[in-house]
Amino acid sequence: MAGKFLLFFTLVLFGCFAQLQAQSSQQIDSLKREVLNLKVDLEATQANLRLSHKRFKRGIFTSAIGYTIVIAGGILLGTDNLNEWGQPLIFAGGVVGFTGAIMLYNSNKYIGLAGTPPPER
Repeated sequence: MAGKFLLFFTLVLFGCFAQLQAQSSQQIDSLKREVLNLKVDLEATQANLRLSHKRFKRGIFTSAIGYTIVIAGGILLGTDNLNEWGQPLIFAGGVVGFTGAIMLYNSNKYIGLAGTPPPER
């Protein structure tokens, strides 16, 4: 009787151990999958932020050039001999500066996309 009880107890213990081992293996696989998903999300976020940074710098540079041209046009409007150059420079500089401002605004859309993964290729 004690031998049967020991055999039964051993089989139940072995079954529980096998079940725990299977659950542990599934949890490890799930954890690995989650870590890989987080790594992909991080890489996509970093790529979007790099793109946003590059476009932001380009927009700042374009705006600075445009508004420098506007200032130069304003200075030329105040002179007697180059007065006819002032107004076209102000207009052209305004267009370039506004284009730079649009580039700055558009660079922020990549910050909004920073949490989404890039499309599959």
